[in-house]
Parts: sequence; C-alpha cells; structure tokens
Amino acid sequence: MKQLNLSAIICSFLVGLSLVVSSVIISQSSDRELMKDGSKYKPLLTIGEAAEYLHITESQVRAIISSEESMRSRDVDSLLFPVVRIGTDNFISTDGLQEWLKESLKRRLNYQ
Repeated sequence: MKQLNLSAIICSFLVGLSLVVSSVIISQSSDRELMKDGSKYKPLLTIGEAAEYLHITESQVRAIISSEESMRSRDVDSLLFPVVRIGTDNFISTDGLQEWLKESLKRRLNYQ
C-alpha cells in the first residue's frame, strides 16, 4: 500500500510541474507577437522604421506625408497616410499603414 501512495505522490508532482512549466512557456510566447517579416510587433513606427518596412527611403516617406497633407483638403473620402504627431516627432501606425497600403494599391496612387 505504501508503494501505491508513493507512486501517486510522484505522479501528482510531475503533473503539477508540467502544468507550471507549460504555463510559463505559453506566457512567454504570447509576449513575442511577431509581424509577418519576423520583427517584433510595434504599434507605432518611426519614419525610418516605416521606410524600412515599406522598403523605400525616409525622404520618400516624408514626400508621401507631404502629399497626403495637401490631398487632405481636396479628397475627404480617401484613407490618409496614418501619421501621428507627438510633439515634434512623427510616428506611423503599423495597423493603419497596412490599411493605407491596401487602399493606395486599389486606388493606384502616384506620389512624386
């Protein structure tokens, strides 16, 4: 009878240990939410990061922002480039950038 109790205690300990280890692994993996290109997800990107994400130069991103600002008064229905100004810094919404890119491809926008 003592052998059975010892086996039950060891099995219970192993099951509990495996639950703790698996919960730690799951909690750490949820922190590593990745974007499609393998980089860590960031809700806001700098102009440099947005340029890298789009595979264009920073000056091209700035040109798009300038063009979009001039279009803002003329075209109310279009989805504008998702720039957010915080103080003197410009940031671009990652989710908004993906939506803007899809919309721009549909409309075949041309930037100078």
